[in-house]
Amino acid sequence: MKRIITLFLAVIFCTSISAQINYSVEYKDSLSSKVKITISLVKPVKGTVVFIMPRSVPGAYSMIRYDSFIEGITAISSTGKNITMEKDETGAPRWYGSDTTEVIAQIVYKVDLHKMEQRLDASDASIIRPGFAGILNYSIFGWIEGTENQPVQCTVHTFAQWPVFSTNQPTEQMPRGVLNFGAENYYTLADGQLFMGTSLRVKAFKGLVPLFIASYCQTGDEYLDDYGKQGLMSLETLHDYFGELPFKQYTILLRKALPLDSGIMPAFGMEHLQSSTFFGDTSGKRTEAMSAENVLKTIPTYLHHMGHAFLPLRCYGDAYRPYVKEIPPIIKNIWFNEGFMWFIPYETLKSAAWEKIFYANTYKTDPQIKKMGLQELSQEASLMYSADFRLGRAVFSRGASMAIEMNNYIKEKTGGKKSLKDVIRFMYYWSKENKRPFTMDEFSLLINKASGVDLTDIYNKWQLPIE
Repeated sequence: MKRIITLFLAVIFCTSISAQINYSVEYKDSLSSKVKITISLVKPVKGTVVFIMPRSVPGAYSMIRYDSFIEGITAISSTGKNITMEKDETGAPRWYGSDTTEVIAQIVYKVDLHKMEQRLDASDASIIRPGFAGILNYSIFGWIEGTENQPVQCTVHTFAQWPVFSTNQPTEQMPRGVLNFGAENYYTLADGQLFMGTSLRVKAFKGLVPLFIASYCQTGDEYLDDYGKQGLMSLETLHDYFGELPFKQYTILLRKALPLDSGIMPAFGMEHLQSSTFFGDTSGKRTEAMSAENVLKTIPTYLHHMGHAFLPLRCYGDAYRPYVKEIPPIIKNIWFNEGFMWFIPYETLKSAAWEKIFYANTYKTDPQIKKMGLQELSQEASLMYSADFRLGRAVFSRGASMAIEMNNYIKEKTGGKKSLKDVIRFMYYWSKENKRPFTMDEFSLLINKASGVDLTDIYNKWQLPIE
């Protein structure tokens, strides 16, 4: 009997892990700014189906209403009947299909990317241009409740002549018209990006791991080799700092587009587990090789965002999570996520200019911001980090300033035998081993343990308002 039960449980287990969900995105109408999404259940469901769109993106520190760009959402039964999906009356980013007489097999909807671009910051929006579509997966893909941890198969359908690139499965030899790729689960799919179109260029570089540069520039092709140099240098720096690279390949995506309306498009970056995307208008377009001096001068932004693959995407605390969420968290330690990660380019590149930037953002900002303690400032920045960038600059600068003071103190007390690098590396491997976020109470104890120095007074000092 025991053997029969064991075999029965094994069958259940194998069945559960083989469960899968299929996503497809279709863009084949050059006169439209809408993409069509289909989510197909391998095992159709009888009863209520709940569809959810994310409003929280790791590193965005804001509430992003991606649900407001969903159009024509419909559930389809296994017999082909359309079933109305009703939006949650409370305003939650949820839709319900509840025809209990039908077995639901698919959910289909469209997303208007022009409307998205007009209403959101450039770094939060997917875009369509003649000969190009640049898609942030979490901006178009929601999930059916209960399927978010199932393996995913995704298919992209577009014009026959259009090459398609996915950070989930990067390659220089891009297929045209159709791309199929897999993802561990919905969260891995959502963390990726899709570039497609005849105006897309991809160049691969050999380094510690393969590096891909995927580029779109609306006013003409960019010179990509210096991006490759900066990416490879960043990979080497991060490998030296942390002792490993936690990804098998890495992609830098460059998206430079003219705004739909007149004006400028501020330059921002967004980090992911094995890629980072850099947004802006075409004013900073690179048309030729830079000097070695300018390569180093402009590398901090790339090193910083690539470094986020370590902090905080794989080493994080408090309420931050490295995956999309339905409800944005209020985070007390953005100063660690951003400030300690800005410390690394400052320290590894020996950039004195950044220390002046940290000082100015900390001590010469608005008086009402200086009156906030660090945790209060971080909580305010949780939803307005870039929307009111006074908050963003203040919180990362205080965090970086704390890191600099700790670094100097550790070196002084240990005779140069240790530095904050030992602390940051310790925290990274602690997170890897424990597979959970650290608490704020744990953080102050762990940094003392890692350094062998009592950093409590410095830590407590930086929690206070700025005098």
